[in-house]
Amino acid sequence: MTFAVLSATLFRGDYKHTHLIASHHRYFPNILSLGRLVRRIHKVPEHIWAMVFTALRLFLQDKQQQTFIVDSFPVKAYENHKSFRARIFSGKKFHGYCASKKSYFFGIKVHMLVTLDGVPVEFIFTPGAVSDIKGFRELDLDLPRGATILADKAYNDYVFEDLLQQTGGVRLLAKRRSNQKRQHSACNDRRLKAQRNAIETVFSSITSRMSRHIKARTEKGFYLKVLLFILAYMINKFFPLF
Repeated sequence: MTFAVLSATLFRGDYKHTHLIASHHRYFPNILSLGRLVRRIHKVPEHIWAMVFTALRLFLQDKQQQTFIVDSFPVKAYENHKSFRARIFSGKKFHGYCASKKSYFFGIKVHMLVTLDGVPVEFIFTPGAVSDIKGFRELDLDLPRGATILADKAYNDYVFEDLLQQTGGVRLLAKRRSNQKRQHSACNDRRLKAQRNAIETVFSSITSRMSRHIKARTEKGFYLKVLLFILAYMINKFFPLF
């Protein structure tokens, strides 16, 4: 597990490169062969990785934090025009659209909830075609009563907004379109503008660790590498390496 996180932190998830460097500098005594090591990494149960994430979150998160931000970012497995060669994520449900780059891709989305100071609190993976609001509904949203979630225009859903308020005492503050009802006050609009973009910094810090194309032979291996990049980002917040 340490080898996998080190690979995501310093070597863009390239296990082969990490293995060469680790062997040369003797970072790990009696290191296994690359093939055996990768198989060992893939055998680590998912709940163990989840425990690592939870431990980091509890260590980094300010317990008094009441404001959170939700958004998603795409992780491309391959370009739209290379779909005929795809071995993973080849179904239509993985065919997503990246609005910021105005391009289609095949891959997944990471839906994430973070604190104002950039600590991931919850996240899930969905196929690339899943909308932001649908992915948001899949999050556990285990937040303290009275918490506020800041979101962009894609998260406008009055029914779900009311449900959150009634059942958990959580307020969803999504940016309104000009033609929508329930417009926010000028104060809340300024708050959204000033604070919501903090999540973009988190996303850019995570994706900057990724190579242009994540190398993975299976969907499970792809998901694992994305998780490792998230863990590497969180570890770097506590112990900055670069």
